[in-house]
Amino acid sequence: MIERLKKVSLPALSAVILFCSYHYGRILGVICFDIGQRTSDNSLVARNKPEFKWFCLSFRLISATSVCCFCAPHVAEIEDPYEWLLQCLRLSASLICGICIIVVQICYERELLRLINSFLRLFRRVRRLSSLKRIGFGGKREFFLLLFKFICLVYELYCELYQLWPLTDFLSWFTMLCEIFLEIGSLMIIHIGFVGYLSVAALYSEVNRFARFELRRQLRSLERPAGGPVSRRQLRIVEYRVDECISVYDEIERVGRTFHRLLELPVLIILLGKMFSTIILSYEVIIRAELYPSKIGMWGLVVKSFADVILLTLAVHEAVSSSRMVRRLSLENCPISEHKEWHVKWEMFLSRLNFFEFRVKPLGLFEVSNEVILLFLSSMITYFTYVVQYGIQTNRL
Repeated sequence: MIERLKKVSLPALSAVILFCSYHYGRILGVICFDIGQRTSDNSLVARNKPEFKWFCLSFRLISATSVCCFCAPHVAEIEDPYEWLLQCLRLSASLICGICIIVVQICYERELLRLINSFLRLFRRVRRLSSLKRIGFGGKREFFLLLFKFICLVYELYCELYQLWPLTDFLSWFTMLCEIFLEIGSLMIIHIGFVGYLSVAALYSEVNRFARFELRRQLRSLERPAGGPVSRRQLRIVEYRVDECISVYDEIERVGRTFHRLLELPVLIILLGKMFSTIILSYEVIIRAELYPSKIGMWGLVVKSFADVILLTLAVHEAVSSSRMVRRLSLENCPISEHKEWHVKWEMFLSRLNFFEFRVKPLGLFEVSNEVILLFLSSMITYFTYVVQYGIQTNRL
């Protein structure tokens, strides 16, 4: 059994998780395009599906209308201020993100398809760059991040569908189904952002691996051999590799910047909503635990909301740190040929490396990095301490 587990390819498992997540997004109507193999070369390509897109848009509009007509009046009658704030925050974030999804699917459909195809083309290009055959997605870090995200998705779906079981009235059941469809669909934005930034990190990691090992080995072959100078053919081969490496770095940065610009507003909205909902949920669980029959389930929601924020931040950090990793490869220490034109080419390559730095700043407000995790952790610990002290002083704990 252990030997079989050792033979399992983690990148292949990551690809399976992505495949399941892709179909999960199609069921929720967030992903309205189709990814299939091109008949000419069997490569993956994203295609438009107009009928499916309009079906998803229609059902999303019906869900938003049902939530506004039936759920919003019920929320307005809630007397408890914390429960009212939590429900208002949840419905507002769901409706705003639902509107963002509709706008992206209608107004930015072509740009979105070009972006997806750019990602797929980049992965094919990076795989052709290396002589090693790789199957799947990313490495160990990408697999474990995807695994935790998949667990969060399963728990999220379970918690939402659990609300349907006690309902017997058809109108209540349909309204709750529309609310679940709208809420889970809005939460898919943060999951798509996670996968997009993790894809940028995986691309940077593969190109860095190529530059660290294969390109370095080819550069060392340019060291003047004992039998004579380096041939022009060897220089042309290595020069082609260097040009291709620069082009790939440039395209990764361009695609990552386009992805960030397309989704920065909805990701920022749902990220802030997650932070505030985590704060309010934690207060409800600590101070008003007697109102909830399943305390473990409520704490699970708190942990899941917290994990969504952490996983998105870690994916962004992986992409940013991988874009900076190329500067620490010490390629300038590699021996090179005595040809002057090759010296000029090599200096251009080293100078271009300083420009390849992927950064994520939602609307220019702040930079997403590990500092956000530390700030969020310290703020939550301080808030938990305050809430516990408040509960002890008011005899609620």
